[in-house]
Amino acid sequence: MTRIKSAFEKAMERIEQIEAPDPVEKLEWEFVPLGRKLAGSYMKSQGDPFKKFSSSTDEAKPYLKKGMIDVLIANIQLPKNENIDATNKRSFEGLTILFQEDQPSKDLLERAIYVTQQYAQYGNPQREQAYFDLKKQIEQVVIESLSRQGGGVHPQAAGNIRVETMPEFQQQWMKISGQIDHQYEQHLDQIRQELINLP
Repeated sequence: MTRIKSAFEKAMERIEQIEAPDPVEKLEWEFVPLGRKLAGSYMKSQGDPFKKFSSSTDEAKPYLKKGMIDVLIANIQLPKNENIDATNKRSFEGLTILFQEDQPSKDLLERAIYVTQQYAQYGNPQREQAYFDLKKQIEQVVIESLSRQGGGVHPQAAGNIRVETMPEFQQQWMKISGQIDHQYEQHLDQIRQELINLP
């Protein structure tokens, strides 16, 4: 009768079949996560991660840089509010330091900055106007509906109707805001991918 192997024995067999990492993989496994941690500290304004980066060995630097770039790029978003705008600025400052001698990356970074500036200048006001217009439109529909039901709602009472909480409003707003953001988000995603994929 054959003995059934335990889960531990099966796991040990699988581990024995795994090849040892090569020196490049070891560097990547050690320093990319450290780079991400350094960038996370930088985003929280904790210490000076660029000092640690500068004092690192030449073989570690590319991997530290990759980890830092991953985190800084992930923090770039459409500036829908002041907090996101501040986070973007911090990310852009960090990436500018990392890309000092890398013209293709600097060019891509300029494009990302341009997209966020365009969104702040045109996209946000467009969103605000669309929100205002949709609110007025739904308020009008509600007033007409209540009037037909004999509620006799006075137009001034519309201010008391909180249409923003209505599912119909929220559904329409998600659709409209998504359409406004889509073109900007598409450009930003493309730039993020190009930055991540640069050597």
